[in-house]
Amino acid sequence: MHIEAELDDTHAARLLALQQRENKSIAEVLTDLIDANWNQTLDASTENETSPLFQAFDSAGLIGCIATGEELSTTYKQKLDFSNKTTGAPK
Repeated sequence: MHIEAELDDTHAARLLALQQRENKSIAEVLTDLIDANWNQTLDASTENETSPLFQAFDSAGLIGCIATGEELSTTYKQKLDFSNKTTGAPK
């Protein structure tokens, strides 16, 4: 594949520096960069899968959300319903 690209001065200098540092052709440097980005993207998508810990917390009812204003840290007692709260130490 033939690629023609115009880079700004900063990125052109970085590409040439990578080429010199790695002692590779521009095509090899670009191939390495594409492969590194490809692998990083695959790793990130794997990390986005639901973890067993999240699943356990979710099934125990420990995960949730509410729609409220930005001052929740100071107004949470007025916003949340504590009627089902149990008191005492767990058995």
